[in-house]
Amino acid sequence: MFLVAAALLAAVPAHAQPAAEPLFRYTVLPDDTLSGLAKAFLVGGDYLEVQRLNKVADPRRLPIGSVLLIPDRLLRTVPVVAQVVAFRGAVTIDGRQAELGSEVRQGMRVETGANASVAIAMPDGSSIALPSQSRIRVDKLRRILLTGGLDRNFKLEAGRSRSSVTPMKDPASNFRVTTPLSVAAVRGTDFRVGIDESGGTALTEVVGGTVGVEAGPDPSEVMVPKGFGAVSTPTGTEPPVALLPPPLLLQLERTDSGVNILVKPVEGAKAYRIQLASDVAFLNIIEETQTDTPGASLTLPPNATFFVRLTAVAASGMEGLPGTYAPGLRRAAPAPGPAADAGGEIPLPFQLWSEPRPLRISMTGHGHIQPRSFAVQAPLR
Repeated sequence: MFLVAAALLAAVPAHAQPAAEPLFRYTVLPDDTLSGLAKAFLVGGDYLEVQRLNKVADPRRLPIGSVLLIPDRLLRTVPVVAQVVAFRGAVTIDGRQAELGSEVRQGMRVETGANASVAIAMPDGSSIALPSQSRIRVDKLRRILLTGGLDRNFKLEAGRSRSSVTPMKDPASNFRVTTPLSVAAVRGTDFRVGIDESGGTALTEVVGGTVGVEAGPDPSEVMVPKGFGAVSTPTGTEPPVALLPPPLLLQLERTDSGVNILVKPVEGAKAYRIQLASDVAFLNIIEETQTDTPGASLTLPPNATFFVRLTAVAASGMEGLPGTYAPGLRRAAPAPGPAADAGGEIPLPFQLWSEPRPLRISMTGHGHIQPRSFAVQAPLR
C-alpha cells in the first residue's frame, strides 16, 4: 500500500475563459544551459520563447535549482504504447473492435458496450480498466525526453474506470484520470473514478494509497485516504466519507448455466456489484452484474476457474471496498438423478482479502494475463 500526495488541477467550467497554455516545470541541474536544453530536448531547438517567458538574462547561465516554465507544445516526447491485456464483448478502439494485444496510443478513444469490459496495461505494469458502458480518451501517453518521466492522462468521458498505478520513482512521472469536473493525479495507488449519468457528479473512490481531489472554483485540495471516497460537483469537492465495507459471501451455489451467489446485506447499501474473473487482479472479467438485492445468478462456462469480487454501492453511488474470494473450479452441474448433489452447492470459498493489498500480476511475453488457479481450501502462497 502506498501513501501518495497527489497534485490535482481543477477542471475549467464550460462558461469560463479558455485555459492558459499548459506549462511544464523543469528544475535546473548543474551544467544546464538554456541553449543546450533547447537543442537536445525542445522542438526546433529554439530557446528564445522559453527565455522570454522566464525572463532569463543570460541563456548560458541558469541558477541551479531554479524552475523553468516551458510550454508543453515545445517538449520533445516519445510515444508510450499500451496494450489490451483482457476484454470481453463489444470494446472499440477508435471505432474498431479490440483484440488481445491491440495497441493503445495517445489520442485514441476506448469504449465499452453493454456487458463488456476491457483492461489496458502499460509497460511499467500500471493499468486502467473500464467496465461496461464506459469511455475514455487517451489524452497523453508519452515519455518526456527532458526528464525521462512518463506523462499519462486519461479523460473519462462516460461511465467508470479503475486504475492500478505502479509506484513511480521518477518525480517527473505522473498518472492522471480526469473528468469534466475534476483531475486525479497520483504517483502509485489503486483508485476508481466515475461519472454519474447526468454528468453533474464525479466520484473518486480510493482502494489503496491517498488521492488529492480538487474541483470547482475553490483551488484547495481535498485529500482522500485509503478506504474513503469523495463526491465532486461544479461547486467543489465534498469532505471524504468512508466507503462501505467489503460484503461477506454467504453462499455459492452451482446451476446448469452458472452460479447463484448470496451476499450478506451491508448496512447503508442500495445495491451490490458482483464480478467474476479468471484472474486475481480482475482484469479479465467473465461476468458481472449490479443488483438491488444481496444476491444474483451469473452465467459461467463449465469447468471455469474463477474469482468472486463483491462491493456494496451506497445511496450516493459510491462503490465500497472490495471483498475478493477464490472458489476454485466450478464443475458442470450433475445430471438429475440419485447421484446428484442435494442442492448442488459448491464448498464455500475462502476469502483472499477484504482490504486493499498490492498485487503482483504475472504476465506473459505477449502481455496477456497468466491467471492463477486456486483450489478450494488450497493454501494461498
